Amino acid sequence: MEKASIFKRIRKALTNCRLYLTANRARGLKLVKKGLTYCLLCLLALFFLFPFLFMFFKSVMGDLESYGSMGVHFFPQEWHFLKNYGAVFDVEFLRYFRNTLIVVVCNMVIIPLAACLCGYGFARGKFKSKGFWFTVALSTIMLPGAVTQVPVYVMFRRFGLTGTLAPLIVPGIFGGGALNIFLARQFVRSIPKEMDEAATIDGAGKFTIFWRIVFPLLKPIVIYIVINTFMSNWRDFDSALVYIGNTFSSKKWQTLALGIYYKFLIRGTTDIYPNVQMATGVITVLPIAVLFLVFQRQLIEGVVMTGLKD
Repeated sequence: MEKASIFKRIRKALTNCRLYLTANRARGLKLVKKGLTYCLLCLLALFFLFPFLFMFFKSVMGDLESYGSMGVHFFPQEWHFLKNYGAVFDVEFLRYFRNTLIVVVCNMVIIPLAACLCGYGFARGKFKSKGFWFTVALSTIMLPGAVTQVPVYVMFRRFGLTGTLAPLIVPGIFGGGALNIFLARQFVRSIPKEMDEAATIDGAGKFTIFWRIVFPLLKPIVIYIVINTFMSNWRDFDSALVYIGNTFSSKKWQTLALGIYYKFLIRGTTDIYPNVQMATGVITVLPIAVLFLVFQRQLIEGVVMTGLKD
């Protein structure tokens, strides 16, 4: 009995050792796989961040070093941060920044409000051929911008609005874009209709119901539209090029993207060193990068919540 008990204990100990080694080996393989995955992700991140890192390091180099007269370097030998970035903020850049800020702020207010109003109308409104007009609105997504660019330009030209900031702001009043209307409509449909009916019994009108009940509940989709509106209008170049251009009377209304284009590429760069150009690029890209890093969760949640709710 004692020998059988001893053998049983030895067998149990060997089994426990084998299980322990198997578990540790599986855990070790899991850690190795996770480590390799993170290394690969870091390499990919470094690959995609390389142009931005190059632009930043180039922006803090000296004048001759940025031209490559002292050899090609990735890291600057001497840092000229305040000098180069201070040279960016001249009178022209501040004017471009002011015009861009006007366009961005106006659209960030107008487009979400217009899209939510239209989405509320398509979700809660009761009128004939509602589905037809909603389909027509969505079908405009398939139209390339080049198709509508000429007739829209002719319309603004006849109104005498070309060469100003109006063509970059006025279109947002009329719905804020088909995609934004679709997202707002889908989100409004997820709100129970009983809330509207209760407010109607209390004597609230349609606009009161929208402004005090529905619109506050649209916060996730409003944040999503606001962030996308900021990014699209901040970097918009084509619309500014078409509607503002480079005439003598319209130069004072050039936006950041258009003004930098004419300042560096058209006018010539003999008096502007590459380090100042790169510093201008860093300043232009920085707001979009910071905004995306801060609100990336809201961007994802806005789309996910809109797609899941019916």
